[in-house]
Amino acid sequence: MDNRIFNVNGCGSQFLLEALRLVFSQSERQALSWEHHPEHGMILSYTRDGAKNMLPGPMSAEAILSFVETYLKSDEAQRLRITGWDIDPGHDGDSVRGWRIYVEDWGHVGSCQTAICGIRPAYMWMGK
Repeated sequence: MDNRIFNVNGCGSQFLLEALRLVFSQSERQALSWEHHPEHGMILSYTRDGAKNMLPGPMSAEAILSFVETYLKSDEAQRLRITGWDIDPGHDGDSVRGWRIYVEDWGHVGSCQTAICGIRPAYMWMGK
């Protein structure tokens, strides 16, 4: 669908898996390739056309979970500039580093028109 909307943040492996299952079912695709984008984070794509990094084969949410978790701990992900509602606001509560899975207008992520989703680090804010 062209007007796909998805924007979920959280922390922990089980919630990450559930969010991946939901975004994969929404796009009705499996991941065939991925790329690291300096602003958008990891972009999972359902095509190999023009892909930056091929996956070993079609991957479901369950199959790609550990790969996504490894990416979120990587130097590339740690260097992403965190902005907006994803920041650690330095407030009087606590913040826990987690993730955000999302798509943008038309279900794209950045210039990737074949995106299943973008995945980037994000902070979860905990009150007092």
